[in-house]
Amino acid sequence: MPVTAESRVELHPLQFRDEGGGQWIVGRADIGEFVEVPAEAATFLRALGGGTDLDGARDRVRGAHGEDIDAVSFVDDLVDLGFVARLDGVAIGEPPRPPSLRRLRPEHVRWVFRWPVLVGVYAFVLAGLAASARRGDLFPSFHVYFITGSQSVNLAWNTAMVLTAIAIHEFWHLAAARVDGVHARFGLGTRLQVLVAQTTVAGLWGASRRARFRVYLAGVTSDLVIIAGCSLAVEVFAPSGFALRSLQALSLSLLLSIAQQFALYMRTDMYFVLQESLRCKNLYADGWRYVRYVTRRTAAALFDRQAPANPLHDVPSHERRPVKVYSWLMVLGSFVSVALFLYYQGPILVYLFAKAGEHAVDGTASGNVAKIADGITVFAIEGTLQVLFVRLFIVKHAPKLRAAFGFFRVLAVRR
Repeated sequence: MPVTAESRVELHPLQFRDEGGGQWIVGRADIGEFVEVPAEAATFLRALGGGTDLDGARDRVRGAHGEDIDAVSFVDDLVDLGFVARLDGVAIGEPPRPPSLRRLRPEHVRWVFRWPVLVGVYAFVLAGLAASARRGDLFPSFHVYFITGSQSVNLAWNTAMVLTAIAIHEFWHLAAARVDGVHARFGLGTRLQVLVAQTTVAGLWGASRRARFRVYLAGVTSDLVIIAGCSLAVEVFAPSGFALRSLQALSLSLLLSIAQQFALYMRTDMYFVLQESLRCKNLYADGWRYVRYVTRRTAAALFDRQAPANPLHDVPSHERRPVKVYSWLMVLGSFVSVALFLYYQGPILVYLFAKAGEHAVDGTASGNVAKIADGITVFAIEGTLQVLFVRLFIVKHAPKLRAAFGFFRVLAVRR
């Protein structure tokens, strides 16, 4: 539907945050679309959101800033961004998405994030970690993952414990956002080869810096509390057998989860902490652009070709040095992630599937139904997770995959 000077425009609820220097962050929290605009555009949007027509909003800008604005062209851009709810009375674009756990109110969780409670939480974490260090089991062997002799029971029980811990982790992200009334939703996603649960809190772009730090750190804090609880349970109650191995297995899983948060080459919780600390807008994208630039520049020097343009020229000056440093951290993080996989997750998966296959084969040969069921259950659960990962990965990266397949088809034709 074309926009004209006479069009009636109704906007979705928008968030505004003053960035200083005449720049504003404006966006729609429920779909996570935020942009940086000059003060003139922010004034226009506030006027339009207040029910003013296009001419009135343009006059508001002229009166406040002494500048004119191309209202029709700007509204066209707003339609593409998904900021326009109705145009000439007709609903357009993506409808509002409700937040998860709508009945959870800020007053229900605000007390948890007050300093006296936080001091108690961190004291609890330190006590648990100190107890583990004293016993010498702060970093357990991967063998603790195998709680019983049945691989299907190991997989099912570990999965149940980890999913419960993940649910608690994501809940505290959402709760930390809800303290400031920030829109947040639960969902699933992928980070490279990893299937992850995630809480999308795109509305943080419009929140205070303190609120952003609170949300980013809430999940890791939750994991540390659970690890400390497991450690203190071992210290106080001295459990044995299944109970002890379960506590150790859960602690190991959460330690690996926390370590994964420091894989800064992905958009993990600690990545967002780093980005916020450096006051960067999109450290991840800018870092990868710089890594690709260095790679191509090196190749150009080796093969005597024209060097590509430096993408940091388009980045604000105060972000350029952090982006350069971060780009090398991305490379280092990749090596650390691979090392952790080879030392922990890799052996666990290999051992798990090997034992499952062995049980299935032995059970088939001996007619032992329990062994057959044990092996099949392991493959069924892991298979389901892998299928889910592949589906989400394809949905998320469909344009890149289509481009890659098209490239290889071109190469095949040329050959």
